[in-house]
Amino acid sequence: MVAASIWFGAPWLTVLIAVVAVQGVREFYRLRPKGIPPLPSVLGAIWAMAFVIGAQASSSLGNFLVISLIILAVGTFVCLLWFIAYYTAGKSLTASLYLLAGPVYIGFLLAHSLVLWEIGDPVGDSVGDSLGDSISGAIVVSGHAGRDWLLLTILIVFATDTGAYLVGKAFGSRPLAPVISPNKTWEGAIGGLFSALVIAIVVGFLLDLTTPKWQQVVVGATVGVISQFGDLFESKLKRMSNAKDAGSIIPGHGGVLDRLDSVVVSIPVVYYLLSTVFDP
Repeated sequence: MVAASIWFGAPWLTVLIAVVAVQGVREFYRLRPKGIPPLPSVLGAIWAMAFVIGAQASSSLGNFLVISLIILAVGTFVCLLWFIAYYTAGKSLTASLYLLAGPVYIGFLLAHSLVLWEIGDPVGDSVGDSLGDSISGAIVVSGHAGRDWLLLTILIVFATDTGAYLVGKAFGSRPLAPVISPNKTWEGAIGGLFSALVIAIVVGFLLDLTTPKWQQVVVGATVGVISQFGDLFESKLKRMSNAKDAGSIIPGHGGVLDRLDSVVVSIPVVYYLLSTVFDP
């Protein structure tokens, strides 16, 4: 489903991102520190969806940032009104930060998936442009640089996670962040980075990206590092709330946030690399 949504783009990708953002915010609010009562997940979910809709409606980097800034200002104002009117427990500063951070961390960062998909011009040919063509056997296949970069970014993240786990399990002996995540090792981190570079080169070649190979390597290395920081950040949140997983919606794998922790920080980095530094 994820691959199909990425391939076909809006509205399927938009709906998927919106659903995932809503669930991610709900799980983020569950990871609040002790002493903070339940936060308004409905309010956070609406704010996160606003970021997603704003990203879909934007047409350029500047337009996206302006729309996001407006959504950030309005959402902050509404959340602070709720906080002033209804919050009566202790740890006010921490609670307000969690209330505001959830939609931004999940909604805003994840919304970059939609603007990343729109980067670049179509790079393939369309062999059918009507329902009649499809019925007669032709299939509409429109390649797109942004779509390929989004797919590549997610594959690099998955490769980093897998490589870090396998190498860490086999050779890991030096703890990377023992207080936050005792099972992570420096050997695993290096294995994850190596896997990211391999996937960036191999899949980049298969997708026939038009960017120079060295830029694909830079993206692979960057995601290989940033994605592991994202994983550690979510581990820190779980440690602070004394939770094993962010949720239980995915049997055997925890919640949506457990699967997104590396993705939400990697996609924006790739987007800004491509839109401001490289030429996709």
